[in-house]
Amino acid sequence: MFADRYDVIVGNIGTVYSGTSEEDANAQYESYATDSREGYGRAGGEDVALLADGEPVREHYGRCRDVG
Repeated sequence: MFADRYDVIVGNIGTVYSGTSEEDANAQYESYATDSREGYGRAGGEDVALLADGEPVREHYGRCRDVG
């Protein structure tokens, strides 16, 4: 990826990581995506996105989407 800035955003929580470490951003993404899949805590069922310089590079779609 080699970006200047990484952000991890979780559905109803908001930004959970913002910084320059690709390794840290990926670790946070994986952790929250796992929590989302397993229905754990506030991240349970939520969407999780990893952005590099504002562009999405990894996305997990949770099951807490409004339909209608």
